Amino acid sequence: MNLHNQILLSRLLTRSGDQAWDFALPVTLVMLFPKNFSLVATIYFLTKVGQFLFQPTLAGVVDRWKRSHTAYLGTVLQLLSVLGAALCLYGLAQTISSNTQATLTAIEWALIVGVTTASIVSSLGSGLMDIAVGNDWIPTLVSAEDLARVNSRLKQIDLSTEVLSPVLAGILLAMNTLASPFFGFSLVVLWNVVSFVPEVFLLRRVFTRSQSLQALQHSSAEKVAGLLRRTTEGWHDFWKHPASPVMIAYALLWLSALSPHGVLLTSFLKGGWQLSEFTLGLFRGFGALFGLVATLVFPPVVRQFGVFKGSLFFICLQAATLLIALPFFLSHALDGLVFLALILVSRIGLYGFSMGEMEIRQRTIAAGLRGRINGVASALTSFATLLLFGAGTLVEGHEQFAWMVGLSVFSVCAAAVVYFRWYRSQGRGTV
Repeated sequence: MNLHNQILLSRLLTRSGDQAWDFALPVTLVMLFPKNFSLVATIYFLTKVGQFLFQPTLAGVVDRWKRSHTAYLGTVLQLLSVLGAALCLYGLAQTISSNTQATLTAIEWALIVGVTTASIVSSLGSGLMDIAVGNDWIPTLVSAEDLARVNSRLKQIDLSTEVLSPVLAGILLAMNTLASPFFGFSLVVLWNVVSFVPEVFLLRRVFTRSQSLQALQHSSAEKVAGLLRRTTEGWHDFWKHPASPVMIAYALLWLSALSPHGVLLTSFLKGGWQLSEFTLGLFRGFGALFGLVATLVFPPVVRQFGVFKGSLFFICLQAATLLIALPFFLSHALDGLVFLALILVSRIGLYGFSMGEMEIRQRTIAAGLRGRINGVASALTSFATLLLFGAGTLVEGHEQFAWMVGLSVFSVCAAAVVYFRWYRSQGRGTV
């Protein structure tokens, strides 16, 4: 098995465990607190806040440490967060069953804080792995000609696990019984723990067999500095980087609520349009399927037009389909199925541009700066998510969801404009 395939297999292990855990954790929390749905939303919100605040600084280790140590840190953080959250949830199950009060006790609040902390650590570890492997290892190992193909395979893995892992996790959670209410959840925890060993083994094997990965990539400007200084330097390096508008355009896409697997759109379709769970599941599955179409279309588009022009095509496709979808949503006389179908088509543009944006980062960010610049880019997407959910809290009812649709279309069109202006500034290159 070549080095590329070993990295892809490691990615499969990482993503499958991540997606299963991301599904099992909120479901288990709802099981423990069936009348307190806002608790899950609060934990998710705080997780994004933590990712926004700490991801740029943590990602800076990519520029200062050996590549193997960075990968180990990411996987260890994920493993410890799963174990820590599991212990807190087991503790909550014990205290809640014996708590006869209407309010939570101090111990229960402490355990909830533990779950929240573990969730933040998990997101930071997952983000570090994405940056270390996707934005540092791969551009070091893969030739410029093969980047589009490898990136498309990475996206195929992400989309496949996004659909299959929650299904498998759901089957495991269904094994819970009254006698063993945490049996299925424990299997998901075991899934993550067991996958840790081959994941580390594969990454170590890739590292030891690649001279290019073993070469030091430290920036000559990188000094040992305090937390605040490293964070400030990361943002400074980001803003002065020539490709920062591309990363800003990508972050703007995260301000869109028009995602088949998004919480806000799913809530509206269920509560506003009264769609069944089966229909919602089908819609989500087709969303992933259209994303897979993008992974097949992306490599030939890049070969024909180059990554700059190809990315422009994809982001314009997303903006155009959502602009067309807007009047179908606003007019009650028109079929809502057309609106949903256009959202699905827009996923081709979204995932195509996502792969193009990744390749532009891989090509343009020098070794030694990849950690902190990509860390800031990751923080921007987290910040956009915070803004999206913040805007969602202002929507008082499903009848006002049109404001979220309008915001989503506007943000995607703004992203297309930002990227187009950057594309023109590059002389319409075909790199």
